[in-house]
Amino acid sequence: MNRKELKNRGLAVLKTHYWIIVLIMAFTSFIGVENASSFGSLKRALSRESLLDSDEISTSIMDERFGGVADVFQYITSGFGADKVWDSATKLKDNITESGKKIGDSLSNGILEGKDSLIDGVKNLKDGLTDVKDSVSRVASQIDGGALESSYIGPVEVGKTQGVFAEIVNSLTSGKLFNRIFAGIASIVKSDNAASIIIIGLMILLSVFIWYFVFNIFKVVSIRFVLESRTYETVPIRRVFYLFRSGRWIQTAWVLFSTTIITILWSLTLVGGIIKAYQYMLVPYIMAENPGISAKEARKLSTDMMNGHKWEAFKLGVSFLGWKVLSFFTFGILELFFLNAYEAATFAEYYTELRTQIKKKKKSVPEAELLNDRFLYVKADDKHIDEAYADIKSLVDEEMPAPSEMKGVAGFIAKNFGLVLFASREEKKLCEYEEHQMKIKTKQAVFEKKIYPFRLFPAYRKTILHLIKPPKIEYLHYGRRYSIWSIVLMFFCFSFIGWLWEVGLHLYEDGVFVNRGFLRGPIVPIYGCGSILILIFLNRFRNRPLLEFGSILVLSAIMEYSTATVLDNMYHTQWWDYTGYFLNIQGRICAEGLLLFAVLGCLVVYFLGPVCDNCFRKWRLRYVAPLCIMLLLIFMADIVYSSNNLNTGAGITEYPDQHPETVQESGT
Repeated sequence: MNRKELKNRGLAVLKTHYWIIVLIMAFTSFIGVENASSFGSLKRALSRESLLDSDEISTSIMDERFGGVADVFQYITSGFGADKVWDSATKLKDNITESGKKIGDSLSNGILEGKDSLIDGVKNLKDGLTDVKDSVSRVASQIDGGALESSYIGPVEVGKTQGVFAEIVNSLTSGKLFNRIFAGIASIVKSDNAASIIIIGLMILLSVFIWYFVFNIFKVVSIRFVLESRTYETVPIRRVFYLFRSGRWIQTAWVLFSTTIITILWSLTLVGGIIKAYQYMLVPYIMAENPGISAKEARKLSTDMMNGHKWEAFKLGVSFLGWKVLSFFTFGILELFFLNAYEAATFAEYYTELRTQIKKKKKSVPEAELLNDRFLYVKADDKHIDEAYADIKSLVDEEMPAPSEMKGVAGFIAKNFGLVLFASREEKKLCEYEEHQMKIKTKQAVFEKKIYPFRLFPAYRKTILHLIKPPKIEYLHYGRRYSIWSIVLMFFCFSFIGWLWEVGLHLYEDGVFVNRGFLRGPIVPIYGCGSILILIFLNRFRNRPLLEFGSILVLSAIMEYSTATVLDNMYHTQWWDYTGYFLNIQGRICAEGLLLFAVLGCLVVYFLGPVCDNCFRKWRLRYVAPLCIMLLLIFMADIVYSSNNLNTGAGITEYPDQHPETVQESGT
C-alpha cells in the first residue's frame, strides 16, 4: 500500500473540511482520548510554572483530572494546591499499602506458624484500618481548615466564593464534596474504616466510568466525522450525538473498554501488548461504521483486517515523526491546527483501503458483511433517499403559493422586529408558508446529497426514548411574527417564571421564603422585559444561532447593568449584588449571570416563545384583549405602590454573605 498516496488523499480531505476536522480532533486532544500531548505541551508553555512532575503520566488538562485513579484522588482531595491536604492523601495511600502488606505478612505467618501469629495478623489488620481512618480524618479536617485558603485551585484561578458555578468548582476542587460524601457513607455504614474503603472504591469506579463511558467514546465520534468528510460536502455538528441517537452509546463504550482490558492483560507479556495494540487498532473505525456489532465480532474483524498489515501500519505512523519533532518547537500548536487532523485523515484512508480488501474476502471472512454502511463511502441514489425521506419529499412536491408580504410601516415593523398588531388570516397564511419552506430547507442538503442521510444508517435502532411519545406540540416556527397581545401575555408569563426562579433559588439556598424583586406582586419584570426585547430587537438573528446567542449576551449585559444603575440612583438600594461572583462589574452584572441569561434567551427564542404563541393564538381576541388590559393596569398599580413602599429586607436588598467584612465590622 502506497503511503504517499494515502497521505495525499488524507491531505485532500483535510483541505476541503479543514475546520470541522481540526475542531473535532482538538476536542479529543483536550479531553485526552487522542493526542493528549498536544494540549499538554501548549498548557505547559503558557503556564508560569510546571504543574506536573517528571514522573507523572498526565499530559492533558482532562488527564490531570480523570486520566487515572491517582489523578482523580488528587482532584477530589487536594484542592489543586493545598499541599498539606495532598500530603495527607499520599500518606493515606501509603498507609493503605503498608496496611495491606502487614495484613498479608501476618496472615501468611499465621498460616505457617499457627494461632498466635494469626491473632497478630488480625491485630495488624485493625491497626492498618485505624491508620486509614486517621489519614482520611486528617484529609477531611485539613480540607475544612485550610484547603479553601489556597488561591490556586487548578489551571484557572477562580478566586471567588459566590455563585452556582463557583460553588460547584469550589466543592470539587477544595475537597468539600469528598468530605461530605465520606461523612454520609460513614453515617450509613456506622464505620469510618469501611467508609474509607468504600470511598476509594467509588473513586476508582468514577474515574473508570468517566473515562471509558463518557470521554473515550469521542474517539469513535471523531473517526465518524472524518469518514463522512471523505464522501460528503458537509458534516453537521449534530453528528456528535449519532451514537446516542442510534441507541449505540453504551454498546460502543463497552467494546472499547473490553478491548482495552484485553490489551492491558496482553501487555503483561513481553511483546503481546504491542501486537494486540496493532491487531485491534481498527476497532474504533469499525465501531464508527457499525456500532451495533458485538465486542467479539469487532475484535475478530479488526484482527482479520490487520493480518499482514501490522508492520505497514507501524511504518505509516512513523512517517509522521518528522512533523511531530517540528511540532515540538511550536509547543503543540502545529499538532492542534494541522498534524492531528492530517494524521486522522490519513488513517481514515488507510482503514478505507483495508475495508475494500476485506470486503473482497467476504467468503473466507464472514464478518466482513458487518461492514454494511454503504452510503458512508458512496452517495445514496435518489431512490433510497426518496424512500427514507418520503414525508419530506411530499412537502417538496407540494406547491404552496407564496402569500404577499405586508407593506408600509406595518411591513417594516413585521420584517425587522417580528411584530404585528393582530394574528390576522393573512399573517397565518404567511406563517404556514414559512413553516413549509423551513421544513424543506432542513432536509434540502440530504436531497442534494451534501450530507450523510442518517435515516439510512444501518445500525440505527429505536431505543426506549422513541417509545415515549411526548405531548403533541405544533411545529415550532421560531421565525414567526408575534402579535401585540402575545407579547403582553408572554411578558407576564416570563416575569412570573423569573419570580418563581428567584424565590425558589433563595428558598433552596437559605430555606426561607422571600418575595424577591422590586415589586410587591409575584413578578420580576426584568425577566419579562429581557425576553420581549430579545424577541423584538434580535429578530433578524434568529436564523444564526451563534450570533443570536452572542447578541443576547450583550443585550442582557446592557439591560441588567442599566437597570441596576437606575434603581441604585433612584432608591440608593440594590435588589441584586454580584459582588464576589466570577468576572463581575461593580456587582451589577457577572459572567455567570450573563451566560445563564443567554442560554435562557435562546430557550425563549427557539422553544418557549413559539410554544406560548401557539397557545395564545387559539384564544379569541374578545377574551385576550380585556385580560391584557387588566394585567397591565394591575402592573402599573404595583409599580406606583412599590415605588412608595419599597420591597426591601433580608434576602431582597441585604446580602451579608457577600460582604462578610461589613458584618464583622458592625459586630465589633
